[in-house]
Amino acid sequence: MLLGSCFVYNSIGAIDETAIQNLSLVVNITQNIHLKSQGVAKDEDYAEFFPTFIWTVRDFSLQLQDQQGQTIDSKQYLENALKIQSSDPQKNKIRNLLRTFF
Repeated sequence: MLLGSCFVYNSIGAIDETAIQNLSLVVNITQNIHLKSQGVAKDEDYAEFFPTFIWTVRDFSLQLQDQQGQTIDSKQYLENALKIQSSDPQKNKIRNLLRTFF
């Protein structure tokens, strides 16, 4: 993933909790990368080395609207899907790292 210029994730259906959990590899990959010889690297430090992220969603139809019924674009749809959830810290970690790295 670090050698490519683009990371394409292909999923079926809407972006939901299962799809986000399948991307937990992002959380685990940072444990195997050493950016500094001493000290601990911050999450923001990794973003410099990660490729562009493209999430290909297929086999579903969706009207891109927010909760108020306003039309949104695909980028805003992804941002909404990656908003912090108050229920589980591990789920929030994956969402936060996806937003930080890409």
